[in-house]
Parts: sequence; structure tokens; C-alpha cells
Amino acid sequence: MANALLLRIARAAARRPLAALAAVVVLGIGGGALALRLAPKTGADTLVSTSSPAFRATADFHRSFGDDAIVILLQEKLTDLVDSADLGRLIAFEGCLGGNVPKGKKAYAPPCAELARSKPVKVVYGPGTFLNEATAAIQQQLTVQLQQLQQQSAQAVAQAQATAKAKHYSKAKTDQLVKQAQSAASAQATSTLLQLQAQSGISGLPQLDNKSFVNTIVFDPTLGTYVPKARFAYLFPSPNAALIQVRLKPDLTDAQRARAIALIRQATRLVGPVAVTATFAKHPLGTSYGGRYTVTGVPVVTNDLAGSVSGAIGTLFVVALLVMAFTLAVVFRARLRLLPLVIALAASGVTFGAMDLAGASLTMASI
Repeated sequence: MANALLLRIARAAARRPLAALAAVVVLGIGGGALALRLAPKTGADTLVSTSSPAFRATADFHRSFGDDAIVILLQEKLTDLVDSADLGRLIAFEGCLGGNVPKGKKAYAPPCAELARSKPVKVVYGPGTFLNEATAAIQQQLTVQLQQLQQQSAQAVAQAQATAKAKHYSKAKTDQLVKQAQSAASAQATSTLLQLQAQSGISGLPQLDNKSFVNTIVFDPTLGTYVPKARFAYLFPSPNAALIQVRLKPDLTDAQRARAIALIRQATRLVGPVAVTATFAKHPLGTSYGGRYTVTGVPVVTNDLAGSVSGAIGTLFVVALLVMAFTLAVVFRARLRLLPLVIALAASGVTFGAMDLAGASLTMASI
């Protein structure tokens, strides 16, 4: 039955060739106009089925931890980065990327303000945030430990006073007993703190402006002078570099993801060496030692690939058109030897126009 229908259509087209050709041209032009609205897509769902176990596992991971990481490489000597005011600037920069504005203050720059409004970032993993959180956690634990030691000292004093009262000691003997209890409690507290210092290797007050404290966390002296610890390689891959990972929310549209990447790039350009030495020489996010920022990662590459595909489609189309036209003109001598090219173009226009009507997108496979 389908063959009969196609046969009738072919006979009708043969009886009215000009009308059929005009219809093909109209359909081709209309389809081509619709095809111009197609947006390139380079997501994982264009490469693997959304029902596959691998895709579902990846989607679950992204929902929990954010999309694939945008990686920002900061090339700067680590001792310059963590042992100077650059550490505070790095913390502020990571806060900017995460869309966090200090309470009661304005955003550091327009990209930071837009990131704070749109909130496209799920989480930021970076050296500044890590050291800030680690310092706060250590301070909290130290405060708890000191409170416990104070309570033990107070209990020892109370016990000494109770003992003196029960035995009806004089005031002088009671004061002496209390003083002995305080000395013993103080000695015990000192011993406990020294033991904690020996176990952790941390010396001095846990503060970001304490170089000795920060260096104890970051560097491993057994590996060499100012060599970062191996377990922190995801933050400090070498003595001259640091990494910031920015994970976007997985439910962003392609346009939202592209805009977020553009804002992150704008923010890094504000604090790069050119900006620091020129317009933004005193910018609060800049680096005193001219650290160089490079933005990369899977989302950045795929976003740029989509843009490259958009630009390459036009070039590819023109080249293919010229090659086919030249081939037809040389090989065939018929008067309408370019007619197959027109029909092929119309067929392509109709196909991609139908893709647009169906809500499809351009992928590497469809191209």
C-alpha cells in the first residue's frame, strides 16, 4: 500500500514537474529557516542513552555533588599564595565564584554580583575555602578542649575546697591545698596541649595569618622544602600551583550553563596578572605576586565545542555546497545537472527543519 502511494506521488510530480520542484524549494527554504533555530548540544545524553546504568549513575552523582567540575588553575608559588595576604584574597575570590557576598557588603565586582543573583554554582572546592574551613574547625576543637580543661581545673579546685572544709583546715592550709590543685590541673592541661601538638604537628595559634600554622597544614617537610602534602594534591598539585573546582548545578539549561562559564571567566580576568598590574591594581580579589588564572574543565570544553560547532556549520555547508556543485558541473553535461544539488539541499533543510519542530537539537551524531 505504501508503494502504491509513493507511485501515485511520483506520477503526480512527473505530470507537474515545475509545481513539484516549487514545492520542494518552498519546503527546503522553510525547513532551512527552522533549522537556523537549532542549538548545538554536547551533553552526555547525546553520546549515551539516558536509560543506561552509566548515565543514571552519573546523573545521581551530579545531583549529589554538582555537575562536572570547572577547574581553575592558579599558577603562583604556594609560599607566596598561602603565606601572604593573597590567601585572604583567594578566599574572597572563591566566595565570589560561589555567589557568596559578605554580610553587609557589596559584591566585589559585577560578575560576582550576577553569580550571587543567579546562583548557578552548587559548590566550590578550593585552597582558600579548605584552609578557612580547616582553621575554623581546629579553632572550634581547640576551644572545646580548653573549655574541658577549664572545667577540670574548676572541679579540682572545688574538690580541694570541699576536702579542706570537711577536715576543718585553716584558711592558710585551704589556700595552699587549692593552689596545689590548680598547679596540678595546670600541669595536666599543659601536658594535654603538648600531646595534641605532638600528634597534630600544629604549633602556634590556629589562624590564617600564622604562617607556621598554615605551612604545617599545607606542606610535608619529609618530601622536601615547601612541598605540598600528597593527600592535598587535588588542591595543591605542585609547589607552584593551586586548583579551584567549581561545580555547577546539574539542572541548568545550556544557556544558563554558558552564562555561568562566561561569568567565571570574567571574574578570573579581573584578578589575573594583566588586571592586577593595570586597572584593578588594588582590586580586593587580585594577587600580590601576579598569579595567573586558567579556566578549563569538561563543562568549559563542551561549551566551547558547542560554540565551535555553531561557527563550523556555516563553513562546512558552504564548502560542501561548492564541492558538490563543482562535481556535478564537471561530471555531468545535462542542462539541469545542478538540480540534484537543489533537491539534496531541500532534503537537508526539510530534515533539520523537522528536527526543530520535533524539539531535537544538533549533536555530533546528527551533524
